[in-house]
Amino acid sequence: MYEATRNVLGLMSGTSLDGMDAAIVRFNIDQNHSWELLETYEFSYPNNLKDLVTECFKDSSLMNQVDAAFARWTVECIQKIQSTTKVTIDLIGTHGQTVFHEPKHKFTFQAGCLETIAKQVNIPVVTDFRIQDVLLGGQGAPLVPMGDSLLFGDYEAALNLGGFSNVSLGSPLLKIGIESAFDICPVNYVLNYFAREFNMPFDKGGKIAASGSINQWVLDELNSLTYYDKKPPKSLGAEWVEAHVFNIIDYLLPADALATFCEHIAIQIGAVLANKRTLVTGGGAWNDYLLERIRHYGVGLVRPDKDIVNFKEAIIFALLAQLRIEEKPNVLGRTTGSGKNHSSGKIFWP
Repeated sequence: MYEATRNVLGLMSGTSLDGMDAAIVRFNIDQNHSWELLETYEFSYPNNLKDLVTECFKDSSLMNQVDAAFARWTVECIQKIQSTTKVTIDLIGTHGQTVFHEPKHKFTFQAGCLETIAKQVNIPVVTDFRIQDVLLGGQGAPLVPMGDSLLFGDYEAALNLGGFSNVSLGSPLLKIGIESAFDICPVNYVLNYFAREFNMPFDKGGKIAASGSINQWVLDELNSLTYYDKKPPKSLGAEWVEAHVFNIIDYLLPADALATFCEHIAIQIGAVLANKRTLVTGGGAWNDYLLERIRHYGVGLVRPDKDIVNFKEAIIFALLAQLRIEEKPNVLGRTTGSGKNHSSGKIFWP
């Protein structure tokens, strides 16, 4: 029997500003969204765009400029894929670049979520997935639990180590249903900041952190931040790190800062995931030292194959776009705090 399929390109750029991940996923529309990963791509963040986004974190007057610049880069990435692939792309789901995220003020800003993308690449685009949930009173985050449940349902938890660590929790398996999902703590947003002190984009394998010394006083201060006492739903943004983290840790030698913050990450993740079989993905999943410290606190980490580690979020944003175009829920209100499952994202047609 013929089964309809749709090839969806998912695009994801995280708060660590290390690049754009892209995945072309073929979804079986008639069979509960069974899927096949067809192709993956990585694009390095242009230095001038990274500088502009970083400056916008501190100067909101640059929002329109960042919006247009990120959309142009998104188009460039898509056009490079179009010139390479033999796969027909039917739909695009793009996250954009989170610059501001203040759900308590009903405000979130993902740069580059513009109609011009669809018109320039001549493919329908779903984007700006967070704002609807924020306006409904939710956190607008995390958005990945729907994908964790539908696509990666064989674990007790799914942990992403990106700019921030976020988790989906289920009992006993994610496919039974998501019980909770939230941001745990910053990860690469802080680690990459200190790696740049060594003229490196990131601490490969955690080797610099492993050479440093843990400052117990700073570690205690980090672990005392009030965010960790809050109950989910809850989420983090770059502005929270700038306001609450760097003033505690910034005076340390860079290697010691990396060692101390890795220990902080491990403690906070261990407090949530001890004794749980946990799928770990994202750029931080290649930080062997960090994973060693997380396992020290009793977390049963499982690192899958390379493409799933590196492209899980791009795969999930392809799914979210697919669900949106079908007018099916792609946001779990129980995990974001809006209390309502809903179909979120702006649809732009060529």
